[in-house]
Formats: sequence, C-alpha cells, structure tokens
Amino acid sequence: MIAAAAAAALAASGRRPVPSSTVGGVKPPATLTDGVVVLRELREDDRAVVLSTMRDALVAQWLNMPRAPTDSDFDSLLRLAHNGRLTGDRFDFTVTEAGADVSLGAVIASRRHRENYEVAYLAGADGRGRGLMSRAVRLVCDWLFSAGVGRIEVRTHPDNAPSQRVAERCGFQREGLERKSIWLHGRRADAIVWSLLPGDPR
Repeated sequence: MIAAAAAAALAASGRRPVPSSTVGGVKPPATLTDGVVVLRELREDDRAVVLSTMRDALVAQWLNMPRAPTDSDFDSLLRLAHNGRLTGDRFDFTVTEAGADVSLGAVIASRRHRENYEVAYLAGADGRGRGLMSRAVRLVCDWLFSAGVGRIEVRTHPDNAPSQRVAERCGFQREGLERKSIWLHGRRADAIVWSLLPGDPR
C-alpha cells in the first residue's frame, strides 16, 4: 500500500516531526471550500467510506491499494495523514460536498525536491463524473500557490484517461513521459508528468 511505503520511508529518514508552520512556510488550513466542495482533514468517522473506496475497482486499478482492505489499513492511513501534517511533507484532504459531510474522495499534496509539490487524487463512485474532483484539485493548487509554492506536479499512468482529464481541466501542462518511474501493483510503469505554475491559466 502507498500509505505503508510512505510511512516506512519517513521512519527510515530519521526526521523528527516538527510543526507544519515551520516547514517550507506551508501551513494547511482547517478547511478549503469554493461553496460546492469542502476539503477537510481525514477523520476517524471516515473509516467505513474510505475502506469502501479502497475496495472500488477503478481506484484499485490505478492505485496500490491492499487486496482486501481492513481496519488496520485505515489506521495506517490515518497515522500517515496525521504525521504528514506534523512534518509538512504531506497534506491529505478529504473531499466532501457542502452540506453533506461524507467523504467522496481525497486530494493529497506531497512535498518533493526543491520545495515542489506533487498532487494526487482519487474518488469513490459517488465522487466521480460531476466535476467535484477538478474543483477539489483547483482548491488545493490555489492554496499551495498562495503559500508561495512555485511548481506543482501530477503524475498519471498513460492509460488512466480520467485522471489525465482532471489534470487538463485544472490547467496542468503535459511535459512528457517518464519511463518506468512509478510502481503499480508490484511492477514499474511509465508515467506522464504534468506541471502547473502560478502564472498558468486555470
């Protein structure tokens, strides 16, 4: 699982958690909203919906989800999200609709080299096909740029057309193909790299 691998990498680095306000000048807000979607932190009461999303066939096709997600997988994700906010290395946002505080998916912003950030996103069945994820990704990108981030990246599998459409709608520019740069289901795979800069139209 992506969450477990990232948690292991953090532990191996030997870095101690520090307040996010001291890391890269980026401090996440409690919520982000455009009046249609509301983004907030992952919570314990999201457990059932998140586990259902992990089991979703389309999500499992494009992300390294456990074959049979259990409570321990959600516990690992919750810890990863909490620790990521403490260190400033990763910010997990749960996507909900205004007036209905139920998880529809997630947008994750991870700090990379040179203070760039990489955004990833996923949606369960109820969060797809209505433009909600595009709204959520735009909100996260706008927040990152307002905090002084100079470049945001997205990586998509070449065959993952829905994810590519989200990137395009949010103004990301396709830069090229990275050969065998990502792991998917235990194998290396190519990835399309997309980027967004503060001055790009979106």
